[in-house]
Amino acid sequence: MQILTESFWPDPEPAFDPAPTGSPYNLGLAVDIGTTTVVVFLEDLNDHRNLGIASFPNPQQAYGADVISRIHFCIENEDGTRQLQQEILKAVSDSAKDLCLRLDLDPSLIERVTMAGNTTMQHLVKGVNPESLSLYPFRPVFLSGQRLKGLLPGFPGAQVQLLPSLASYIGADIVAGFACVAFTENTGWNLFLDIGTNGEIVLWNRSRILTCATAAGPAFEGARISCGMPGVEGAICAIHPDGFFETIGNKPPAGLCGSGLVDAVALMLNNGMIDSTGYLEEETPCVAGHTSSITLIPQDIREVQLAKGAIAAGVEILLAEAGIRPEDISRVYLAGGFGYALHDWSVARISLLPPGLEKRLIRAGNTAGLGARLWLHSGEFRDHAVGLIPRMEYVELSSHADFNDRFMLNIGFR
Repeated sequence: MQILTESFWPDPEPAFDPAPTGSPYNLGLAVDIGTTTVVVFLEDLNDHRNLGIASFPNPQQAYGADVISRIHFCIENEDGTRQLQQEILKAVSDSAKDLCLRLDLDPSLIERVTMAGNTTMQHLVKGVNPESLSLYPFRPVFLSGQRLKGLLPGFPGAQVQLLPSLASYIGADIVAGFACVAFTENTGWNLFLDIGTNGEIVLWNRSRILTCATAAGPAFEGARISCGMPGVEGAICAIHPDGFFETIGNKPPAGLCGSGLVDAVALMLNNGMIDSTGYLEEETPCVAGHTSSITLIPQDIREVQLAKGAIAAGVEILLAEAGIRPEDISRVYLAGGFGYALHDWSVARISLLPPGLEKRLIRAGNTAGLGARLWLHSGEFRDHAVGLIPRMEYVELSSHADFNDRFMLNIGFR
């Protein structure tokens, strides 16, 4: 699986903590716990540098592809929460040991661990049943940062810090990632988006921070698409306007991942195969001149429309809450692997964002991982991130008067 580890680095850099004394190596781990993938960074706390990176699919996927199905597993199985906790902690622990072995380092030198995931992942890591996150009014058991010793198997002396979350669907991964892009004092209004099964959106300027989460559905991760697949070898990840396509690992094409799906729909719109309502007459090859086995059907287009309609509606509501227009936005930071792979032209063509914003895109990469790393190294960054949380105004879309209307208006293509 292709897992994004690269990230935007804030400029100027935050001040790092003083180097520990004693051992020439004092080690730490920074862990980005995604619903689908996990990235582990082995860090030198003395020199404040990365020593190695490991990434792997989240083993909890065996119990459910998304957070809702995993919550249901915890509800329906008496030992479900503990099972999911053990799966993720063992995988992180094994990964850390393998990294140390490859670098000929003693794993016992790992002193501190930071973990950033969505609110459900944070509950599962701590071993707390996340049932309340699936029931109205969707209240988490905890949002604050957690300091725990003896949590990580094989590292009884390591202090594990779970980074703080903001709300049930704005987790520590978003708090940490947003803190990275907001570290530099930007003038004007800016957007931060992390788009996956859920779309988390932050709109901010110097005086105000607005945020929301919208259920985009799994289309942008290649799920519920007839020829869809995760970002693994053989997945078509890009299709260019001239029809040239790229696959992950340069392997023969086997299907479409999220970014390839967006390009395919954009090209089919350009070629008149899909009209502005999203109507597609029949099953249609989506890679011109190539194998007919990679096709899109009408239901696939509907899945894309549902996903992009939810994201666009969320952005519009935050703009309305702030009393600004799209042209007032200076920068649009796209976080995560899906955002990193998107093309400006296809973002515009499927009307994923309000018109003109595709010209202001900045691919921020794995901001959750970077935020976890900076939290490990820098008191200045920790203070900065914690200081943002009380300023973040959460807009609940499920009860917002305008959401359904805006969602329906954004189902079509411009």
